[in-house]
Amino acid sequence: MFGTRIAYLPVLAGWAASAAAQAGWPRDQVNTTMCAWEQVRAAVVRDTVYLDGGQIFWLAGMADGSYGTPESDDNPLGIIFTLNFSQPFNTNQNITAIMGQLSKAPAGGAANNAAPNYLDGAMLANDGEFFLYGGMRRNTAAFAPPHPDDVLAYQAYQYGIQKDSFRPGFVTNRLPPEMTRYLAYGGAASAPSENKAWYFSGMHSPSWGEIFLPSNNQSLTASNVSNTFITLDMSTQQQEKWTNVTLPPSVAARANPELVWVPVGGQGLLVSLGGVVFPEFTTASHKSPNEVVSEELSPAFMTNIDVYDVAGDDWYQQPTTGGPGQLTRGCAVVAPAQDGSSFNIYYYGGYDGLHIKADFSDEVWVLSLPSFTWTKVSAGKASHGRAGHKCFMPYPDQMIVIGGYAPQPGAAQACVEGGIVQVFNISSATWMNGYDPAKWSNYTVPDAVLRAIGGSPTGGATATSPSPSFAASALARVFSSPYPATKIKKYYPYPVASTTNNTNPDFTPTPQSSGGGGLPKYLPPLLGVIFGLMFLTLLATGAFLYRRRKLLQRGGGSVTEFGTDDSNGNRIMNWIRGQPYDNKAPTVTTTDDTPTSPEMESSSSPPVLYHPAMVQVTHEMADTQLAELPGMFLSPIPLFPFPLLLLPTTVTNTIPKRHIPPRRAARHRPNASGHNKPALPARLAERPVQLLLHRTNRPRQHRLPLLLWQRRAVPAGRTSLPGPRTPLSSRVA
Repeated sequence: MFGTRIAYLPVLAGWAASAAAQAGWPRDQVNTTMCAWEQVRAAVVRDTVYLDGGQIFWLAGMADGSYGTPESDDNPLGIIFTLNFSQPFNTNQNITAIMGQLSKAPAGGAANNAAPNYLDGAMLANDGEFFLYGGMRRNTAAFAPPHPDDVLAYQAYQYGIQKDSFRPGFVTNRLPPEMTRYLAYGGAASAPSENKAWYFSGMHSPSWGEIFLPSNNQSLTASNVSNTFITLDMSTQQQEKWTNVTLPPSVAARANPELVWVPVGGQGLLVSLGGVVFPEFTTASHKSPNEVVSEELSPAFMTNIDVYDVAGDDWYQQPTTGGPGQLTRGCAVVAPAQDGSSFNIYYYGGYDGLHIKADFSDEVWVLSLPSFTWTKVSAGKASHGRAGHKCFMPYPDQMIVIGGYAPQPGAAQACVEGGIVQVFNISSATWMNGYDPAKWSNYTVPDAVLRAIGGSPTGGATATSPSPSFAASALARVFSSPYPATKIKKYYPYPVASTTNNTNPDFTPTPQSSGGGGLPKYLPPLLGVIFGLMFLTLLATGAFLYRRRKLLQRGGGSVTEFGTDDSNGNRIMNWIRGQPYDNKAPTVTTTDDTPTSPEMESSSSPPVLYHPAMVQVTHEMADTQLAELPGMFLSPIPLFPFPLLLLPTTVTNTIPKRHIPPRRAARHRPNASGHNKPALPARLAERPVQLLLHRTNRPRQHRLPLLLWQRRAVPAGRTSLPGPRTPLSSRVA
């Protein structure tokens, strides 16, 4: 039982990852492809393969047809690649063009300590989810490491009790107290029909502390074999249980064995194949700490097979006949005969774990159970060999190989020959040049295996026990008990997905190169989005600054020959600033107070502004004294050295209707000389006036001239402005 720490949704990261990749491309690079993929951890969930971690080497294709040096970027965005079994492909095309991508990082950003890239480890899965356990990361101080008991899970589908709030996504969980994630180089197997998965043996650091990629610091390197056997029970979603037990003394610990689940007995059997002790890949120098002992002990892992009965919780050992010798970092799948008389485990590739410069295996071997007989069904060729890859069965008669790396005879990383993905027909024991989900058949036992175990292609094996016999009678009884096949769900056949439109040329640089070349399909859209957003941001910023400048220049409103007009934007700005704003919208053409008598009508002529010497006391209503609103004055208006133009506009008096005075406005015209430059009064009539200005000119409304500045030179012969009685020039809109 363990608790949930963090949950977040995945982000499809095809174009997020591509931006980082293509941004660093040289000018003449036109495509990129996977060249090698060392120690990827992977699993099948229903119809999709999920591939995480490992060390991917990318090969750059140049415009002149040449290719760069393979380089690894350590997957900074934490991308999980996916391959759906509905997708047809050719092995010589750029496989990255048909792979989906899923980011482990929150919001699709940098993975950092949330989901750093791990080499090795395991992906443990059922038909609804998978867990990422163990492995080694790069030693860096750029970010804090994950907690020792952190384990990341991806919930793809819900199962069990209905969860209305369920959404596919990643969940960071906590391991039980007796477990940590500091383990690598083990063997992993999953049994979706049992909702269980296992991690067998492996290696840890001398202190059981954090482990990193191999270095000269042995205290931080997974250099000690582990006698652990971990089980993950996923029977109840969101209440998964981890257990960790110690292997019995009869079961030797080892590095990178293959662990497969075989549908035999009440809950199936686990069979361990291969693995080594004292491997070279645990050291930075790629030298085995004890090559002699490794060559003495490691071959037995292929000739004396460890078998675990899940239902009985018992370990058995059974000797075999023949075998491929010392191998590690291969891959294995299980193909039952149609009648269940034999269970054939296909083991492909790998190497001895000691000599990284020597040829890797390209052979396909079959271990037939219950006879425990080895048969080589495909010899392959040395140049096509690989190690550190994974195998899957989309259909009963086909095996897909993904990933792997080639021998390293020199300092440069070599690419795997034929491409990063290969397809093998396990019925005919031949390699295929592609995969088509519309073409498949039921499994038939290959001729080479039939010669060893007897029977027909559909079953009927005559060798039903090892030679000379089972080492333990209890194991014989397990094989005599069939597994309830109805528990195994089938998701094939798969509908054929439309072929990806890959416009890039096939990638075939050299005989040892990887698949087809081509620009990943998600690169151009992302770059377009990025630059488009940058342009729109600059455009919006410029428009905002221009608008703000115009608003600041206008103040309360813009001045036109038709009066004062204020836009919606200015009204909103004044409202935000908390300033009063009494103007009506430009579309309003009448006042709120409609005159109901002739005495309340307004004149079409503007009122006259007088010099203070000519001010006459005029009350708002007859016999109303100045004391109506005492002590309120308008601010003094200074004299200006240039003339003013008067523009009438509609005015509404805010005094209630019953106080509106009779008409008393007049219209002024320029004098004969056309030079009306009167001095403004030092102070307007000391009487409170509250007015609302409107741009429209309608009858039955008060009018007041609007002053417009018009800069003119003082006519020759004048040294001052006209006298106070000279009327101001005015014009009516």
